[in-house]
Amino acid sequence: MLFFSFLSIFGPFSFASTEPLKPWEVLRLTTFSPSGRPGSSPWSVINITISDQNNYNVQTTTVECGAKWTTDLPPYGQGYNCSDVPYGSWTFRMLKSESPYSSPTQDFGLQFTLVQGMNVFDGSANFAIGDNLRGLCSASGVCAFQLKEEMTPFAVEYTKRLL
Repeated sequence: MLFFSFLSIFGPFSFASTEPLKPWEVLRLTTFSPSGRPGSSPWSVINITISDQNNYNVQTTTVECGAKWTTDLPPYGQGYNCSDVPYGSWTFRMLKSESPYSSPTQDFGLQFTLVQGMNVFDGSANFAIGDNLRGLCSASGVCAFQLKEEMTPFAVEYTKRLL
């Protein structure tokens, strides 16, 4: 009877956290694109550091994500793995911007996914020069951009769903 009363007052699974989820935070984002000149590297690169500060983890988790591609095979829509974590797996995809200036290093979207057991967390954000990226291209055509310092950390809202 006491157990029944406890369940009727508190309900099952009442000890699960009801705190709202905190946004993920992009701590670092850099892009590089080569000049395209003969003999130079053909690889464009993106590197991202993202942090998850929610209490479903024992501690704050920071993961490194990165990808490289050539102009022959743009990175849009491809899944890339991030660094390993003990509680799940992180991936990201690059998304083509709807802007007329879309570029995988200068104007693009990112979709992050965290799979943890039967839970899937998806979040996305857009990045563009002038909005939240800064950098430059040299006279030779080499370009490098990064998340603006004043925009760091950059919040990424996300949703939770079941597998």
